Amino acid sequence: MDGLLPITERLYLVPSPTGGKFPMAFSFLVMGSDTHALIDTGCGEKVCRSVMETCGVDLVINSHCHPDHVSGNHLFAEKELWVPEERAAETGAVERLAKRLVGPDPVVMDHWKNFVREGLGLRDYHHTKTFGDNELLDFGGIRFRTIHCPGHLDDHYCFLEPDSGLLLSFDIDLTTFGPFYGNPEADIPLFRASIKKIISMQPRAIAGSHRLPVYEDITEELQSFDAKFDRNQDRVSSALDVPRSLDEICALKPIYGKYPSGLEIIYGFFERHMVEKNLQEMIRAGLVERQDGKYARLFSSG
Repeated sequence: MDGLLPITERLYLVPSPTGGKFPMAFSFLVMGSDTHALIDTGCGEKVCRSVMETCGVDLVINSHCHPDHVSGNHLFAEKELWVPEERAAETGAVERLAKRLVGPDPVVMDHWKNFVREGLGLRDYHHTKTFGDNELLDFGGIRFRTIHCPGHLDDHYCFLEPDSGLLLSFDIDLTTFGPFYGNPEADIPLFRASIKKIISMQPRAIAGSHRLPVYEDITEELQSFDAKFDRNQDRVSSALDVPRSLDEICALKPIYGKYPSGLEIIYGFFERHMVEKNLQEMIRAGLVERQDGKYARLFSSG
């Protein structure tokens, strides 16, 4: 297949029409001597079909259940599909994913389901096996160690190739936007602990889902990505120049700045959860208090 980017002798980055930008993501093709595996399927239907026809795929693996990583799963319905064991029962059906990722408001859920079905092509899918933390996946001539890295989602994983030191980091993606934690189950302390875990492993290269592989200054790149939690907190704090309610803070869009046309309800949901999680962290740190439905800073920005 044209366009595959070699990462190692048996591992290729599979591009997406968006260059890895949401609502798509890069996929990864493992060309083992025993098994050809496609890791994540959010690279677009045409690309998935091309990979299937030209490279052959024996197995599909999901790093986690976000739609931009699983939207092509149904195209491989006759193949094995492995998913993380964490909350696996809440994946597969679009209805279940909506309840988990953007519930319980039915208006948000309906907008989200329309977006992932019509915009991403997501359809219901069924996994055949689950995997857990610290398992060794051997494809023949290339293998990966599974590393549970929650915080982004409960079921988010990274994969380490122990021989080369390459890490598939998926949505610890080193983008300028920074960490995404806009779903109810996302957790800032867990996310930061996962990044710290990755730093301690000292990977020699990182390939994420939304940015081309990084081969230099790995620790600095991870630290810079982690620092964007603090940047977001500063943005939320700046919105508290006067005491404001959660609705009033979110109306200022301190995280996103602006929303894509037609997706205001969905992005507003993400904004609200990311703002609220930052407020919770600031309350725990003694930087903010909540009184009479409004949040106020307990320090002067000057």
